[in-house]
This record gives sequence, C-alpha cells and structure tokens, in this order.
Amino acid sequence: MFGKVNKHNNYNSINILVITDCHHLKEEEIVKVKKLQYDVCLLLGDISGNYLDMILKYVPIEKIYGILGNHDEYGLLESRNIRNIHSKVININGIKILGFEGSSRYKIGNIPMYLQEESIKILRECDIADILVSHDSPYQLYSKANDKAHCGMKGITKYLKKNKVYLNIHGHHHINTDLKLNNGTNVIGVYRCAMIQFPTLKKELIF
Repeated sequence: MFGKVNKHNNYNSINILVITDCHHLKEEEIVKVKKLQYDVCLLLGDISGNYLDMILKYVPIEKIYGILGNHDEYGLLESRNIRNIHSKVININGIKILGFEGSSRYKIGNIPMYLQEESIKILRECDIADILVSHDSPYQLYSKANDKAHCGMKGITKYLKKNKVYLNIHGHHHINTDLKLNNGTNVIGVYRCAMIQFPTLKKELIF
C-alpha cells in the first residue's frame, strides 16, 4: 500500500527559508537573512512573540507561513498576521506544503501537544502534499517511545508513508539532520535557521 516516494524530477524548484526553535535569537543573527533569495519562509514553532517581531523586520510578511511549537500559545501567529498552516496545504510554485504543529503530548495543558492517536486522526484528514513541515519528527526517529517529549509522532510517520511524501522538515529536537525513512521519504531536522533547496535538498545553515 505504501511503496516508495515520488521521484524528485517531477517537482518544480523552490528555495525554502526555515526558522525554528529560536529561544535566544539575536538581531545580528536574523539580519543575515536579508541577503538571501527564497520563495517562502516557514516558521516551525517555538519562536516567542518578541522574536517573531524581530524576524518580521527582515522577512517580508507576504512570504511567511508558520506553525506553532509545543512552547507556543494558541493565537500567537495570528497576533502578528502570520498565516498559520496547521493542517492546511499551501501551494508555492506548484509545490504543495502541509503544516502540522506541536509535539507528542508529555504534559497537561492547553498547548499544541497531541496524543499519538490524535496525530493520526488529524493527519489522516489532511490533503496530500509534496512537503510536510512539522514541529515534531516522525515517530521514534531519535528517541524511544518512553521519552514522551522526544519520541515523535505516529501520525507524521503514517502520513509520510501513506502519501509517499518526498520531504519532511521538522524542528523541536534542536539538531540539524539529514535522514531517510525506509520508504524513501527525506527527513531534514533544522535547529534555528537554514536554507533548503527543493527538490535537490541542498541545505545551508544560516545561524
């Protein structure tokens, strides 16, 4: 049923600026993005309001889309007029991008965290995309199931494999990785800021 992912030569090219997990962002860091050429800027969560304001000084708001992290409050993106793409698909130069917020639930609270079954249900109802951008990672990619904060989400894994998604970009784990699932889905972990060329997947760390 699942099979291998689609071949990358079927896709148009886009440049993606990814910013995520900026817990201590400095202006001398974010100013570096001014010189970059990109088609879309994707915020993958855990970026506080003050840091969003700093980003908006250097990134045109019409290029920005975002999802929330597990430390973010609901409504944060909307308060800055940033388009929230949780469970929504956008089209950038013919490339379909779906967002999925939050992390595996490891504590109580009205914040973006999901039980494994909830992640499966939400993503099962989402449209098919070429790229899934998520705050958390596929299930047990970095940690075992007993590490509730870092075990990833079953819903992400199932969505990627069922829909033969070419690329998943995630944050949350504070690491920069380039991995491949057994079905061929490419997984790129980003910590802070990186430029990713799609579909070649060339990655440049910005800060």
